Amino acid sequence: MLSTTYKKTAEIAKKSSKAALSLILVFFAFLGFNSMPTDSNLPNIVAEETVSSTETAGETPAASEETAQAKPSTSASASPSAVAKKQQATVNAKATSFSFTGLDKSGIPTGFTVTDSSGALGSLYMTNRQPVLTETELTLSQVVKTDAGAANIFLSQQMVSHSRGFDYQPSVSYGKAGTWAPLVTSVTYLDSERLMSGNYLVTAIIKVESEVETSVVIPATAFGRDLLQAPKQVITRLVLNPGKTQILSQAIYVVEKVGK
Repeated sequence: MLSTTYKKTAEIAKKSSKAALSLILVFFAFLGFNSMPTDSNLPNIVAEETVSSTETAGETPAASEETAQAKPSTSASASPSAVAKKQQATVNAKATSFSFTGLDKSGIPTGFTVTDSSGALGSLYMTNRQPVLTETELTLSQVVKTDAGAANIFLSQQMVSHSRGFDYQPSVSYGKAGTWAPLVTSVTYLDSERLMSGNYLVTAIIKVESEVETSVVIPATAFGRDLLQAPKQVITRLVLNPGKTQILSQAIYVVEKVGK
């Protein structure tokens, strides 16, 4: 059965490399979930949805967590005034405060939690993989998914630290009719800041572009709530230790679409 599924995945990869890569990451990450820890003793509370953002550093802006409508990015031929506005928006984005269920008053994740537009607070499964260090970069790859209590979401995330800075590369799927449905996404905002404790607070806003069409079915082994349609974006905040070799806490917010 595994061999048959692998062959189907390989065929899909030839047709659509970007979409299939996300699916393959989801599939093989899914196989390791049996050994994952869990913490589901979390209360259900109502979220104060005041999340907002402006734009990425050097990429496209992201709107507030309620509207979440992307604004056009500045082109290479943009006027000096437009470039200045974009640079100012980038500065403002770094100063933006985030507030959703799973964060404390300072915007720091309180544990491994997931919330959604209903305000429910749930828990996350997370893998325990060792970081990979080379001569040029440090890579930390972990998988997190909903355990229970909120919308079913699956993130295969890779964090890379190198001489050019810090990169966050997620592959996202959501729970749909008992299966994981892979998504085509882009990171529209990314920020990493050093905390007084020496840890790093990483914030990422992931915009959902479309859903991957595939015949491969991967059961969603989660006890949260499946969605009728793909979310419009996923916001996550996570805390890394000073060496960026371990995720100490992470909060995920699944922003759902309104209507059809």
